[in-house]
Amino acid sequence: MEKIKLLLADDHLIIRHGIKLMLKKNSEFEIIAEASNGKEVLEYLSDNSDNINVVLMDINMPEMDGIEATQYITDNYKNVKVLALTMHTEENYITNMLKAGALGYILKESRTSELVTAIKSVAIGEKYYSNNVSVTMINKLIKGGKPKSAVLSERETEVLIHIARGFTNKEVGEILHISGRTVETHRRNIIAKLEMRNTAELIRYAIENNLVA
Repeated sequence: MEKIKLLLADDHLIIRHGIKLMLKKNSEFEIIAEASNGKEVLEYLSDNSDNINVVLMDINMPEMDGIEATQYITDNYKNVKVLALTMHTEENYITNMLKAGALGYILKESRTSELVTAIKSVAIGEKYYSNNVSVTMINKLIKGGKPKSAVLSERETEVLIHIARGFTNKEVGEILHISGRTVETHRRNIIAKLEMRNTAELIRYAIENNLVA
């Protein structure tokens, strides 16, 4: 199987080194290049875009940030996918990065297994958002389209994300360490708050708004 070829973009050398150590043991990846800012990313891609499948892109970097670099990649290198790898959970960072064309958004505190899953998803053109990011996005959509009383709690948002990903009440309960009955209660509350009729509408709501891969 052909390896997924990566470019690491982060202005902190120690962070890049840590990422390389995390991915080193996975034979499915090959780290082709590194960059300390968006300008260096684009300089490399100008002659080597065919060598890269996924750019792991930080956001705050000198000379050119990750958002500007991602927008340029989206406009000019259709074969190169961008996965935001950052410490920022603020709504404006998430929104701007996804608008620029990043297919995924994951936090630096994530486990290696989640980073691996995110890279694989983005490499084949699928979206991937870490749980914290999905929570932020869902609440942004709800606040924009529903009355304030409709805003979900953090736990309700987590339940919605896992339901939309196809897990049963029992499975969601095991993931969140709560009972299946509690999950069902949350599900009913979510349906009522969002003024929907059933679970199918919840899943469609999440998928249509790109809240789950």
